[in-house]
Amino acid sequence: MTAARFEVVSGGGDGARRGVLTLERTGARVETPAFMGYTRHGLHPHLVPDVAAEVGGLPAVTRVQAEDFLGGGRWLGGGGGVRALAGLAAGGVVVLDVLDPTVAGRAGRAGAKAMAIEAAGGTVRLGPGDFAALAAALQPDVVVPPADYVAEALPSLERGKRIEKSVERSARWLDEYLAQARHPAAVLAPVMGAHSAALRERSARALGARRGLLGYAFNDGGLALPLERRLDLARQSLAHLDGGGLRYMAGAAAPDAALRAVLAGMDLVDSSYAYAVTEQGFASTYALACDSPAARLDLWHESMRADFRPLAAGCACFACARHHRAYIHHLLATREMLATVLLQAHNLHVYARFFADVRRSLAAGTLPADAARFAAHYGPDAFDELRLLAAQQATATPTTKVQRRRHTSGPGDIRDHPPSKTTAPTAEPKPKSSATTTTSAGGGGDSRSGGD
Repeated sequence: MTAARFEVVSGGGDGARRGVLTLERTGARVETPAFMGYTRHGLHPHLVPDVAAEVGGLPAVTRVQAEDFLGGGRWLGGGGGVRALAGLAAGGVVVLDVLDPTVAGRAGRAGAKAMAIEAAGGTVRLGPGDFAALAAALQPDVVVPPADYVAEALPSLERGKRIEKSVERSARWLDEYLAQARHPAAVLAPVMGAHSAALRERSARALGARRGLLGYAFNDGGLALPLERRLDLARQSLAHLDGGGLRYMAGAAAPDAALRAVLAGMDLVDSSYAYAVTEQGFASTYALACDSPAARLDLWHESMRADFRPLAAGCACFACARHHRAYIHHLLATREMLATVLLQAHNLHVYARFFADVRRSLAAGTLPADAARFAAHYGPDAFDELRLLAAQQATATPTTKVQRRRHTSGPGDIRDHPPSKTTAPTAEPKPKSSATTTTSAGGGGDSRSGGD
């Protein structure tokens, strides 16, 4: 019996489509397009299992990355796998990939037998056998096996056979993983070929001819190309793949990017965006219906000090039902960890609501028009938190959780406060006050108290 199966319900080709992912172990069904919950060491950031259970509303699909469990004594003992370790829902779908999508430049130069991961303690090698052993310990439902991901600059690729080697190695590693796999997980096979149309076709044709795959993974983020170019490359591959396979794209987590990926025929994306928003001290306010003036709310801003409304009008998340903006502003200013707990609960809720709206729009046949309106309403720079987070991680800038605010607010109202381009402040900044700062943007206040 296969661990999972996927069925296309409507649409197809290289356009948006609806589908259903079914987990054979429990019969759980996940409607697509959907997103996978981002984790670190199997845990949802800022939401330990007890808190996550109380907050509720966690994604039906959870993504864990192999690099979190390599070395450092993090191998699992006993039964239950990563679900037992992290307290994940028994009925949810767990996907095991290799690399953290929020960290750039983690894939080093691979050898003939293993991919290289550039970790804080040095280079770690991960081969097919290592991944098979890790999958047996973690017990995921779906895996994305290691591949020789290309991250070099384009000129060097054009001079040699780097891409061809990556295609050949990845195909061989997939065979070796399947031969050594001890845990019956469904497989999303990495689609290779980088910039080369001919090699993308070769990789896609070989994968399309394979039996027993759940679908395909598009992990071209290491190429450092604009999303539209990566989607063009993916379309070249889709023409030669089994149209009934599940399609997962890494690196398309921001709402505007996720919309473009869905319109290009992708079924799953990662949800690291909600985490990135939380790490900046922001609350998401965007919606597919474009009924909010801005995509986010800056809780560091001085105008939040006396704003007793929920984070987003009409939001039913755990944070908005119990607290207000002024309280979370206070938590941030006093360096309380509860601030990021509440923000993460809210930001995940907004992201989940966004994807529910995307599925409804797709079913109604209005998604292309809705996506165009969404892009025009919020603009091209409204969802840059993942870029900010990557820059901060590259320079080891502390997070909000460890007593440093991420950015410096400018004057203005609460519609949107773009972060400063300086990502590594040298001193603990204090909230700015401004005579021109307003405390509201339409609507009345909220009279609830925030001391709980």
